[in-house]
Amino acid sequence: MSFTKTISARSIIDQLAPVLREITESAAQREADRDFSRDLVAKLKASGFTRLRVPTEFGGFGLSLPEAFEVLVELAAADSNLAQGLRPHFLAVESLLTAPDSEHRSTWLRRIGEEGVVVGNALTEVGNKSGNLSTTIREVDGKLVVSGTKFYSTGSLYADWIQVHALDENDQDVFVFIDRDAKGVTLFDDWDGFGQQLSASGTSIFDNVVVDPIDVAYREYSAPGAFQATAQSHHLSTLTGISRAVVRDIVDYVQARTRVYSHGSGDLPRHDPQVQQVIGEVKAASYGVDKVFEGFVRALDRVSTKAQAGTATEEDYAAIDLEAYQAQLTIAPVVLAQATKAFEVGGASAASKKLGLDRHWRNARVLANHNPIIYRARLIGADAVNGGHVAAQYTIGSHS
Repeated sequence: MSFTKTISARSIIDQLAPVLREITESAAQREADRDFSRDLVAKLKASGFTRLRVPTEFGGFGLSLPEAFEVLVELAAADSNLAQGLRPHFLAVESLLTAPDSEHRSTWLRRIGEEGVVVGNALTEVGNKSGNLSTTIREVDGKLVVSGTKFYSTGSLYADWIQVHALDENDQDVFVFIDRDAKGVTLFDDWDGFGQQLSASGTSIFDNVVVDPIDVAYREYSAPGAFQATAQSHHLSTLTGISRAVVRDIVDYVQARTRVYSHGSGDLPRHDPQVQQVIGEVKAASYGVDKVFEGFVRALDRVSTKAQAGTATEEDYAAIDLEAYQAQLTIAPVVLAQATKAFEVGGASAASKKLGLDRHWRNARVLANHNPIIYRARLIGADAVNGGHVAAQYTIGSHS
């Protein structure tokens, strides 16, 4: 199936409305039940959600980054778990878009655009030294074989295929797509974080998994590029969605609430000026988050467009890195404050597990922890006073 470029983000959101409504209404209960619903992902896929950025010649919508993020934030507002779980899919697409023309690139853009393949990832390990991996790809009896164990395998339980980062016999970075149902693949739901519980970020084991050469690509992980900023853009889009969800949920809660306090200031909570003030402050904060995110995405789009054209410079990459860090330092604390303040609109009932307001703070807190913002602040400050920031893809690992 192919699509014309005349389709808009708004029309896609309208098309997605029924499934987004279902996702919103079931989000709190699915999290309580630890329910990884591939059915909902299938519905999103059927509505075109997973092919937003895929070029039209490969069966996608061909949206720009700003257009795509209009849609992505809507999913994040419906359920930040699903938005985070599908983040690796969109990062895989962005990597393909900036890759040189090749059979691998066209094959995979077509699989995502025309066949609707959903991609998870398995990039990170535990116990490794920073910059090193124990996951390998080797030629054995004339076949390529992947072996290793990964953690933080985000989206793996929703995915059809998983993008795995490995090293070849020359310690070169290799990114390989592996069928989640292939022999030797085992996926575990053992992520125990108090937030983003349904982001499917557990352990993946690859035990001598045979892969097709067409599914393998070589890309230097730490090479200068916009990938660092692009990766952060998806965390920020999810935080932006959480910000909107907080507003939506406290408005719904207050509008339906009839229980009042004798020392309150209104005959109903929605008529209470102090409750109205809290909602106004939370909504204004959400407006600010939206605008900061929109501005950052426009800047990222300019650099990404240059990267696809092969004209981006290291200075472009360094500048968008710093923009990403500043957006993180602005958005994350505001959303966390919103999610805390939301409880001021009600009494003990606002803490009900059925209502699930706590999930917004928990999920935002975990998102803000993925790449600790204290280090981002130092990098921004160091560049401000000394200059010289260089774009880099940071790694993590054990000291010894």
